[in-house]
Amino acid sequence: MTTPSALGRAVTQLLYDLMDRDLVAFVNPTAVLDDTITWRSPTPLERFVDFADYPTIRTYRRWAEAGEYSAMLPDGALLQIRYRVADGRISAHRLAYVPCPYRIDEDLLAIAPMSEVLDVHASEPHDDITMQTTIRFDFDPGAAAEGHPSMHLTLNVASCRIACESPMAPAVFARFVFQNFYRDWWTQHTAFFEALPRGDMPSTVTDGERGHPHIAWRSTR
Repeated sequence: MTTPSALGRAVTQLLYDLMDRDLVAFVNPTAVLDDTITWRSPTPLERFVDFADYPTIRTYRRWAEAGEYSAMLPDGALLQIRYRVADGRISAHRLAYVPCPYRIDEDLLAIAPMSEVLDVHASEPHDDITMQTTIRFDFDPGAAAEGHPSMHLTLNVASCRIACESPMAPAVFARFVFQNFYRDWWTQHTAFFEALPRGDMPSTVTDGERGHPHIAWRSTR
């Protein structure tokens, strides 16, 4: 059981724990709006999603410059954490890891406005653009249908929906990101990550979805 305020506090604590270990560079305030937990952007975009098939460099730039994220990592990657709570349970979420398309100068990021940092890297040869994909875990039972699991992973294209075991707690999402995409940081802070709450939730995978490749996890402790 949880409440919007309790989940909001958990998200805030997680992000500042990451910042204390220099694993994130910037954190936006967590906002609790009725049943929704999200981030508070300093300059909210009127149109958050600007793509039909897949995010682009323009998408990253809009989100980064507007502060449309929960946290920015030292390499410029974004974490976007949004939940809804109903009847004491997580009823929906959007958890995204958005890599930066450039190899950001971390020292410059610490002192210069994001627009200037991106202008510097945009002037570099296009061959230096990195080909990393946004990773997004969506939980939306109301939209569940054939080919659209209630809990799924989207990557590479918007139509990709790989069934996942269950909704994700904030700490589970953070562990996934750092264990898979930042192995050196994970190794340096293994004790911290392993001590985070596991937060297993009831499985939402259907029998039909289990018949196809999907992502499954359960706590071993």
